[in-house]
Amino acid sequence: MIYGARLRQARELASLTQRALAVEAGIPQAYISRAENDSVDLGPERLAEIATILDFPVEFFCWAPSVRFHTWPVHFRSQAGMRARQADQARSAGEIIVEAALRMRQALDTPPLALYPQAGCSPAEAAAYARNIIGLRPTEPATGLPVLLEHAGILVVALPLSAQRRDAFSVWYGELPVLALLDTDAGDRQLWSTAHELGHLLLHRGVGAGRGLEQCADEFAMHFLTPPGTLIDEIPDNATIHHFALLKRRWGVSMAAMIRMARRLEKIDQQRYTSLFRQMSARGERLRERVAVTPTKPRGFRAMAELLHGPAPTQPLALQNRWTEAFAEEVLRRHAVADELPNRTRDASNVLPMGLPLGRRRSANGIISRS
Repeated sequence: MIYGARLRQARELASLTQRALAVEAGIPQAYISRAENDSVDLGPERLAEIATILDFPVEFFCWAPSVRFHTWPVHFRSQAGMRARQADQARSAGEIIVEAALRMRQALDTPPLALYPQAGCSPAEAAAYARNIIGLRPTEPATGLPVLLEHAGILVVALPLSAQRRDAFSVWYGELPVLALLDTDAGDRQLWSTAHELGHLLLHRGVGAGRGLEQCADEFAMHFLTPPGTLIDEIPDNATIHHFALLKRRWGVSMAAMIRMARRLEKIDQQRYTSLFRQMSARGERLRERVAVTPTKPRGFRAMAELLHGPAPTQPLALQNRWTEAFAEEVLRRHAVADELPNRTRDASNVLPMGLPLGRRRSANGIISRS
């Protein structure tokens, strides 16, 4: 027996339609559709063929999934051109990886949740609340934000998917806030996406998607990442492109966002605002700015795997979750080892505040047992 939800997860992760999978497997599309609805058993030979195509062990399809996002409002930070298939792919990847993370969390003491929904607050009020809880001074940039959110009890996972047309998504899974990041080398965009999704988690729990919500989450990100009371003193009069490049290096936020903030604070007039964006266009920087910001990998998923399975957790992680070792390695690679953490979070984050619960011990091979 297989579980149709597993077939759907693996198919969407591979970015295949039911028709495309059926063609590759040499079977009618109706078999795939009915199998995903749990109304037909594919049989061992067809299942083996499909498992090979989708690059998951047969065992993956034969146990019930415990994480499904379809009944919870999921908020995406994405470009307008994101297609439904790309959203489905990211959502299924998130289900698979969050399920593994929750299984590890059951065996460990993890940071308690410190950030709670702020329904009814303005984006500026929620941003001030979040900065205070996380421990960021008004003059302090939010660099290393994924790790800081992990310490505040949010489950942050990195998906082994490129950030093409989608950057991140968030969902309240029951009482647990979940934030999923897609793979990118643009640290300024990742930082904004992380703060944007934090805004959704704090302001829009249980609320469906909408354009107004996206604008609200961006307003939150602006106040959270670039506190206006601080930035107004840091933007010089008659600021140039060079000044905004320096501000980007300090705050980790794009030059374009800084220029918009400067106009909002009336530190520059409309003429200079237009001129600065024209200069960026002439330099080819409207789509990719020259000043690079290094992204921050979340740490928690890998930290849990290392605590449970030792310094080389790939094989046991794959076995525990019925993954291939290649997929387990791809997931682990998107999460930081301790030495990859930003300097400002390293002292507090070499080991996340996790430990084995009382009454349990870990043997030499990483297996948890009761003492």
